[in-house]
Amino acid sequence: MRFLTGISESKAFRGSKTISWHQSYRYLLAPLLIILLAISPTLVQAHEASTAYLNLTTADTDTTAKNNYNAEYEVSLRDLALLVNIDGNGDQQVSWAEVKSQQALIAQLIAAQVQLQSNGTECQTTDFAPLAINTRGGFNYLYSNFTLSCDAPIDNLDYQILAGVDANHRLILTQADSQLPLQVLSVGQTPLGTSEGAGVGWLSIASNFLQSGVHHLLIGIDHLLFLFVLLVPAVYRRKQKQLVAVAKPKAALIEVFWIATSFTLAHSITLSLAALGLVSIPARFIESLIALSIAFAALNNLVPMLRVRAVYLAFVFGLIHGFGFANVLVDLPLATSERVLALLSFNVGIELGQLVFIILVFPLALLLRHTSFYKTVIFYLGSLVSIVIALWWFVERAFIG
Repeated sequence: MRFLTGISESKAFRGSKTISWHQSYRYLLAPLLIILLAISPTLVQAHEASTAYLNLTTADTDTTAKNNYNAEYEVSLRDLALLVNIDGNGDQQVSWAEVKSQQALIAQLIAAQVQLQSNGTECQTTDFAPLAINTRGGFNYLYSNFTLSCDAPIDNLDYQILAGVDANHRLILTQADSQLPLQVLSVGQTPLGTSEGAGVGWLSIASNFLQSGVHHLLIGIDHLLFLFVLLVPAVYRRKQKQLVAVAKPKAALIEVFWIATSFTLAHSITLSLAALGLVSIPARFIESLIALSIAFAALNNLVPMLRVRAVYLAFVFGLIHGFGFANVLVDLPLATSERVLALLSFNVGIELGQLVFIILVFPLALLLRHTSFYKTVIFYLGSLVSIVIALWWFVERAFIG
């Protein structure tokens, strides 16, 4: 904590007694520990959005096999490890031998929790091929291939992988023979119909990825934490190394507008480059950089190292976060036109999610900006806790995940 003691004394607002940070931080240690304990489950599970992939194709075109399907299912090994013990020696590194030793159990899990149905009857899983390991965005995925025998065309999916374990888990379903070629699904039961009528497939893609963008931003704890550490100081101005609340809300609103605009512009650039396949950077590296960007921005709140406006930090680090957003769109089996539509819809969804977060958080910051509670707990303690969380994420993503 010594690096904090050099911060100069800050006068409490509107007649309150003067209090220095190095005098007050001792009283914050207890609530800090309570907060860290409360968020410990989040710390353990903090990584980029959990996504699995299911691709369905008709197995044959003759009349006797018209309701048979080939299914290819991929789930990340670290998600699978939450359900099956595939790290027998506990060294945080899953080997092929460890996966192979659990092949029967994994096949049973997939058959039980990835259930496709026709007319209310469950399709039978047959010909479960040997498992394999695939790589997506620098992370290892389990690849499974099996055949489904159905009484009629598939019309429903009951997907329960990670149910009750990770509420943010998503399945990207592709159906080559459907006019709804791609859907982004949550855990639970979902009707699977084929659309009739031109343009419905495009409308489905736009709707799916608009919702996915909103969801991705609002459940992306790391992205929200980054916005938090940028928004918290927006109601202050530094004068002679002291934090002074802005006199009029308009100044703070303008600052937030430029922060949001800068972040949007930056992540839109790199999101587009990555989603269109023009630039490819391993997801593990990007996610680690995102964690470091949060830690740096929060530390800059406490000890200003770069005396620049938050709008510039938002742009520079927003370029990194854009690559993180793009992980949802990379490797999707979409034509160029469909990928562009998905990209635009997803980006609009991210902006809507960002707007929701700002509307919820910033008015409170304006109301509390003159209070010692906001300055001590929200600004100082909030920035400190953000550093701790972000550094843990960095270790988890760079060395553990």
